[in-house]
Amino acid sequence: MFAYETQILQRLAILVVCHDLAVGQIISYDLLVQGPMSWFKAQEFCQRHYVNLAVLSTEEQYFTLLDATAVNKVSFWLGLQRQTTFSGWKWVNGEELSYDHWYRRNYGGHCASLEAMLKKEKKLLARYCDESHMFLCQGPVAPQPVTVDSVGSDHVALSWNVSAFMQMTPHSYNVTTCTNTCDTLFYPYPDGSAFMNISISDLTSATEYFIEISTFVVRPDSVTGGNMTLKSNSTAFKVKTVDSGAQYKVIIIILKSLKFMPLVPSLWIIYHILRKCKSLSLDEVKESDHDISQSSVELPTEDTIVYLIPQKNRGFG
Repeated sequence: MFAYETQILQRLAILVVCHDLAVGQIISYDLLVQGPMSWFKAQEFCQRHYVNLAVLSTEEQYFTLLDATAVNKVSFWLGLQRQTTFSGWKWVNGEELSYDHWYRRNYGGHCASLEAMLKKEKKLLARYCDESHMFLCQGPVAPQPVTVDSVGSDHVALSWNVSAFMQMTPHSYNVTTCTNTCDTLFYPYPDGSAFMNISISDLTSATEYFIEISTFVVRPDSVTGGNMTLKSNSTAFKVKTVDSGAQYKVIIIILKSLKFMPLVPSLWIIYHILRKCKSLSLDEVKESDHDISQSSVELPTEDTIVYLIPQKNRGFG
């Protein structure tokens, strides 16, 4: 019966991955199934061979798992625990439980399982940690999201937040850069850092690159006795390097403009003098218009009328 249940849950993990692909999301977690053990033994096993017990930080991840387990009659440990009877529930990465989907309250149990056999959506159950149950291990998490900090003609600077889950375990990143060919570089994670910053150099200017980043950890293989590499799904994007010719033109323009810098003070003085002269000229024009206006008002009304309407010729009558 145990072998059958294990086979079901291994297929279940594949369903979770396929669901995330179907809705267009980048996979942020992988679920790998083993069992049955106590909660602490299960965590020790996951930390030794994978990363840790599975973390479902958001309701979206919780319901994704429910959708995948809808037809299965199994239960399994999650990476969810509380230290005391009255303390809050926390995931193994230190995050607090942000949703309430408990099947029922059990203040005696300090470790949480997910009861897939229950019909309702509330399937979290507090159990005693020394009980033996199947469990879900989680693999490495892909970097999300990746920020392009700067782009030059021959390099690209990238950064991303390291999840609390991955900060707890030594890991590295595969960074693959592709044009016509692909090159892969390895960047080790600096322990304890919440951020990862890298620079990809020796690139070609004005070229579009396809960049793919994945997380990997090395763990002992319980089957072969050697090591195995666990790799997350990839975060992929495109970046185009700057045209070095355009950069050169900008530099030339700047250098040429610098030649006129010594003339700036003189040109500034001339500009102000011209503005002042213009202002004086406008004042004179205004005064002249004012004088003309005054003289026209003082002219006799008769002269004005005679000028506009000529008198009739008195020689004919």
